[in-house]
Amino acid sequence: MNDLVFKGQNDQVLTNSLLVAERFGKRHADVIRSIDNILNTEDESLNAKMRLAFVPTTYEDVTGKSNPAYIMNQKGFSILVMGWNGIKALKFKNEFYDAFEAMEKALKEQQKPLSQLEILVQSAQALLEQSRRIDNVEKRLDAMEHEREENGKILLSVSMSSEELPEISLRNKVRQLVNKYASATNTKQQDVWHKIYDQLYYLYHISVKAYKKEKKETYLDVAERNRFLDKIHIVISNMIREGNACI
Repeated sequence: MNDLVFKGQNDQVLTNSLLVAERFGKRHADVIRSIDNILNTEDESLNAKMRLAFVPTTYEDVTGKSNPAYIMNQKGFSILVMGWNGIKALKFKNEFYDAFEAMEKALKEQQKPLSQLEILVQSAQALLEQSRRIDNVEKRLDAMEHEREENGKILLSVSMSSEELPEISLRNKVRQLVNKYASATNTKQQDVWHKIYDQLYYLYHISVKAYKKEKKETYLDVAERNRFLDKIHIVISNMIREGNACI
């Protein structure tokens, strides 16, 4: 009897006009006409209620043509077949009602509360699955740690120069910080320098433009020559801290 009804959204038990027409031996067009009459009475409030029982849809026939059909719940089915008389009609009504009840019972069985034993079994299965996942993660972490250790050994085995690197100058430190700040904030370097010189004036009352530049000198050269490069270093460092930039 499961071929007479099917499960819809929200676990509704439904049938459709095609199944009804086939089972009762009626032309599908006649079934559609009967439903249309139910949905188009003179009582608009009743029509609105009936539209909850009958939902229009379409289907494709063997030629690929799209045709109208209706999906209906048990209420809609009952109203549709109410006036269909005869032994055969009564038999088919009974089959549909039995199918509705059987489907509703099956859906309720699926939704019934789990027993304490079933809950324990499901919990144990969930814990087992979680334990397996944790084991897999730990194995991957161990493999990564082993790989890091091996890479570290390889790195230490590489011949290294005994010469010490020269200490980076304050000028180059400033340039590095400016580059990194510009990259982190997506700002043009020229705009970064303008901001630095503005902060330099407000914090230390030093105006770079007040100093005379020698031939081919930059303002950074001027700052270095006049010994306030350290102030610029403080300014750009503070800008980075305030901007929470990644350096």
